[in-house]
Amino acid sequence: ALLDYDVQYEFPRLWNTKGETLREYIKAQPKNEEWRATRSCWQDQRQASVGGKLRQCGICAACMLRRMSIHAAGLKEDKQTYIWEDLSGSDFKKSAAKNYQHATARKREYAIAGSLHLEHMARARKSPLARSAIDLSAFQLSKALNKPESEIKKNMERMLSQHHTEWENFKNALGESSFITPWVGRKS
Repeated sequence: ALLDYDVQYEFPRLWNTKGETLREYIKAQPKNEEWRATRSCWQDQRQASVGGKLRQCGICAACMLRRMSIHAAGLKEDKQTYIWEDLSGSDFKKSAAKNYQHATARKREYAIAGSLHLEHMARARKSPLARSAIDLSAFQLSKALNKPESEIKKNMERMLSQHHTEWENFKNALGESSFITPWVGRKS
């Protein structure tokens, strides 16, 4: 209003998962490794370091989304990126870096919450409890984006379906013995 200019925002990846977005980024810049230096974990040096070196925890919701997305994009990371180096291990504490001393009950709760956030989103399309939230979001986005609600719902359904596929593939890659499996199950 001050400059008498109407700003228009565009969100070209709004209806894509983080995995799809990362895959497109790599396709456009196959030799670019800058994504490896990005950080998803909210924990700082005090909570997420091993041997004085900052890592990402690997188990919070943000880290779990990152790991799933990297898997969906067909990429690999060094296991030392995370404190919890191996999500396929059967024992929560033993799956952390060898000299990490803070595999506490609170950290386990973060891991459970991180896993369940992704699991609940994967189930949202078919959940009667989530339907009203999805419908409300579609209505609000329809107004904000000035698009038909039917178009918004179609885009949301596709994105949620893709998330479901990426999450199932990630869980399958972790295997039956993963410490995460008892929290989320094998199939949604």
